[in-house]
Amino acid sequence: MTDDRWMSGEAELTGELRTMYAAPTDESYWDSLEARILAHVARGADVHGWWSAMSEMARPALAAAAVLIFVAGAAVMHSRQLEAREAYASVISAAPPSIETAARTASSGDGDAVINYIMSH
Repeated sequence: MTDDRWMSGEAELTGELRTMYAAPTDESYWDSLEARILAHVARGADVHGWWSAMSEMARPALAAAAVLIFVAGAAVMHSRQLEAREAYASVISAAPPSIETAARTASSGDGDAVINYIMSH
């Protein structure tokens, strides 16, 4: 990129950012970084990350999921039983057709009987 595309303030900002984010020139920084990395690698199993906490929660989470599935299944079964009871009750408690409807049905043709029956209810 060329500096002629930027305004003067942007060029100054870019220069400041380059000096801030430049790699350290001091050799002791790199030696201490290497020592920290090697110490971290040497600890190995002592390091606990987020995944170790998740592995500790696996069994309780599976148990909670099983309970949740059981409760949801029981709720579905209960609602289906209620729907079946309501459907059965609506069929049993339906009022029989009146005598007037039956007499009207007998006096009309086959196609009219169905329409008259439907219209009377």
